[in-house]
Amino acid sequence: MEKQNNVLKEITAQIYKYRPTMPPHLRTNYRLEHVNGGLLCDLWFLTSGCIHDRQGGCTMCNYGKSESVIDYEQILRELKCIVKKLPFEFEDFLLTPSGSMLDAHEVPLKMRDEIVDILHNLKTKRFIIETRADTVTPNSLEFLRRILPKTKKYIEIGVESSNNWILKHCINKNSTYETFLQAMSLIHSADMFVTANIGLGAPFLSERAAIQDAITSIQTVLNDGADSVVLFPYHIKSGTLLEIMSRYNMYHCVSLWALVEVLSAFSEEELQKIQISWYKDYFGAEQSYILHSPTTCPSCRNEVIRLLDHYRDTQSATTIFQLNNYSCPCREEWRRQLETQPKAVNIEEVKIAYSELCKLFSLDAEFVDQELSAMEDELKRK
Repeated sequence: MEKQNNVLKEITAQIYKYRPTMPPHLRTNYRLEHVNGGLLCDLWFLTSGCIHDRQGGCTMCNYGKSESVIDYEQILRELKCIVKKLPFEFEDFLLTPSGSMLDAHEVPLKMRDEIVDILHNLKTKRFIIETRADTVTPNSLEFLRRILPKTKKYIEIGVESSNNWILKHCINKNSTYETFLQAMSLIHSADMFVTANIGLGAPFLSERAAIQDAITSIQTVLNDGADSVVLFPYHIKSGTLLEIMSRYNMYHCVSLWALVEVLSAFSEEELQKIQISWYKDYFGAEQSYILHSPTTCPSCRNEVIRLLDHYRDTQSATTIFQLNNYSCPCREEWRRQLETQPKAVNIEEVKIAYSELCKLFSLDAEFVDQELSAMEDELKRK
């Protein structure tokens, strides 16, 4: 079975073509927040970007499109200035390019050497990077060995779902769950740790089906040996397929109650391995490409966010218990609507959505029909 959906690849490639490039003043950024009982720093820098994204990538992703030529020296100077002014005591330090840290096309070997030097005085309990599973090799892991040699290393991988059909036909991941398992084996063999990023709210699924897929995926990655999980409810970012689908009323962010529903499915012991992130926009309208975020009604939103923040800081099962027992009319209405939705993939609804998108993007009908037929056959074989 091919890993990529040809229709989604064509559509997302068209969207990428017209996506604006990042302005120069946003080529590096950082944020600080309380996580796991301590301070987290997320240090981000622009690269040439994810290769998969440039070729027609994931339906929800936009981590920044660069100009054709990257001024790596300028980016390194900015990273050095940021690190110099940061407090040097962290629980977690996350270094993230606009794609995959272990892809040498994005982060050249010379740049990696400079980064090792820039970070040499950093004090953190855990050092974390993000990368695609297919960039994990014994050679690429050597780079991590050289950064802060005595620090625990965690590699976050965007698994999104353990369901290959959803990865291909809803997310256009161009990667399978088995690729993640192979990467995890290599990482563990190098005495490093694996964090599986699981998404909530893939397009072409009902919210009810998305909740069930997230629960199943978390259970699967933990059973298969992931050291931790980060659960991400999807935002709607500009320059993505989700933006187009939202514009034509074909996609809505999941509710924050969906996030609570997923977390409530796990025991206190399991919750110690399940973190959450990006359930809110950390940067605000002026610096963000996020157009819409998961939410609840105005009456309860602040309290729900406060409790989710507390869970992110403590991973306390008591906090999830409080959220699960929180009563609001908007939650009751959300539950009523949820009960009317399909629990799994509804192929007829998926085909209708694809047909609408193909009209919008003027795709050849025969080309589309071939993909829809293959999609239906693959679902039957699952």
